[in-house]
Amino acid sequence: MKTTELWPGDRIKWRKVACTIQSTWQDGTVDLWDADNLVMIENVQAIELEAI
Repeated sequence: MKTTELWPGDRIKWRKVACTIQSTWQDGTVDLWDADNLVMIENVQAIELEAI
């Protein structure tokens, strides 16, 4: 399995929805903004993300 580094500002897909990473955390979770920057989604496991 390939490991990808994630950084704030990266565009990714989570559950088929395009999002932007807001924050990365040492516990393996990230905080995301939805495509329109209206909703922040917190504590998403990084392994659930797909680079786009």
